[in-house]
Amino acid sequence: MALLDSIIKSGEGRDNTKWSLILTSILLLSIVALVQKCSTIIYNLYFHPLSKIPGPRLWIAFPILRKYHMVRGNADFKIRDLHAKYGEVMRLSPNEVLFLNPQAWKDIYGHGHAELPKFYPEGAHMHPKNVIASNAQDHFRLRRAMLPAFSDKALTQQEPLIRGYVDLLIKRLREVSETEECTNMVRWYNFTTFDLIADLTFGESLHGLETGESNAWLDNIGKIMIIAPVFVLISASKVFGKIIMFFFEPVMTKAKKSHLAKVEDMARNRLTARKQPDRGDFMDFFLRSRGQAHQLTDEEVIVNSDLLMVAGSETTATLLSGTTYWLLKTPHALQRATREVREAFNSDDEMTFLETRSRLPYLLACLEEGLRLFPPAPLALCRRVPGDSPMTVCGLPMPPNTVVGVHHLSAYSSELNFHRASEFLPERWLPEAATDPKSPFYNDRREAHRPFSLGPRDCIGRNLAYHEMRLIMAKVLFNFDLRLHPSCNEWYRQRIFALWEKPPLMVYLTERTRK
Repeated sequence: MALLDSIIKSGEGRDNTKWSLILTSILLLSIVALVQKCSTIIYNLYFHPLSKIPGPRLWIAFPILRKYHMVRGNADFKIRDLHAKYGEVMRLSPNEVLFLNPQAWKDIYGHGHAELPKFYPEGAHMHPKNVIASNAQDHFRLRRAMLPAFSDKALTQQEPLIRGYVDLLIKRLREVSETEECTNMVRWYNFTTFDLIADLTFGESLHGLETGESNAWLDNIGKIMIIAPVFVLISASKVFGKIIMFFFEPVMTKAKKSHLAKVEDMARNRLTARKQPDRGDFMDFFLRSRGQAHQLTDEEVIVNSDLLMVAGSETTATLLSGTTYWLLKTPHALQRATREVREAFNSDDEMTFLETRSRLPYLLACLEEGLRLFPPAPLALCRRVPGDSPMTVCGLPMPPNTVVGVHHLSAYSSELNFHRASEFLPERWLPEAATDPKSPFYNDRREAHRPFSLGPRDCIGRNLAYHEMRLIMAKVLFNFDLRLHPSCNEWYRQRIFALWEKPPLMVYLTERTRK
């Protein structure tokens, strides 16, 4: 018995020693990790090349705080508020600096210097063959093939088709107005822009205006809004991200393949089964590039067709929704814009691209103000300083590998750039505001407002977007009196996950009484 007790005690001693070593190792590793983390924080705050630039120290020390706000969908509003506190140059994270000064647009995005490589947050996935994410060489080729489709000449050729969809929108809204019930204008704007862009891209409508039913792209955007916080969590922790992806990746891969198969089917139908030579739409210009140095491959046609569907539809619908909301919250602007449209035209048929551009200066000012207060892309489209030498932005040297950018929502909401920046005041965009020193908006820094970006990567769809916005907004105001449902008084207070969440914008429509 004594021998057995001795053996047990000996085993217990060895076990205790083993556990003691394990616990000691864990403790030492924890101490090393803690010291390393503290050293990194101290370096980033006090010794980093960017340490002299003002910014939120907690965000710089603990970048996960930004992820927290991204999960909640309020990160862009927080960045706007931080910019207001720290000024027009702000260090947001250890290697990221954001600017408000208009000069930053030229220094970072403009012509006259080598194109800065794009920077995407960890976890973002962009197809390398689309015109936005492509490298400089491919971008030049893709843009050269696509740009003619957005020229004034090409869009004038498409004007009857575009006006047809806008007229169908008015017809459907007239039917709604007869019910005397409020309706969701976000939905109707989305139906219009997606039907229109689908026809310009694939030669066929998605029939949202006709049926009132959603489509694959709208459904996907809705799903993105739901799962966006998950992607933020994936980027916040590699270990946690792998666990999440283990469960989500099969579903996401299946959904992605299904969506791309639908896009490919629609694109190939347009390319082969329903060839429409000289139709002048997007696909027509893609085909015209065949046999030339800048021709698009089938894969590039499909990928960029999918991109155009979202970039050409969602953004315009967002601007129209935001402008409608701000008009309904600003009675003097709504009255003036409505009066201008109704005095300029006697019928819908008179409203053309040319006439709505030349005869409605105040409505155009309203759209510009909508782009300022409700920019379709509210975030910063950042660039990375190349790793060979520093560059100067707004007179400040930026070390290699620094991430730089202009945060749209912050720049457009800043009192440094705009007088009474938080208010919807279209008068700031009228020509006299920039030329009359007595105007309260005379000193507005309008060059800070670049909703379509600047330089070689600016938005190729700008002309089309303006034609759509002017025509749709003009016809809505010409035909209807609008009133906001009380439940939407705070509609602007919504979440942002790269795109605005856009909850229903409920509006009462009353068909105008013509004298």
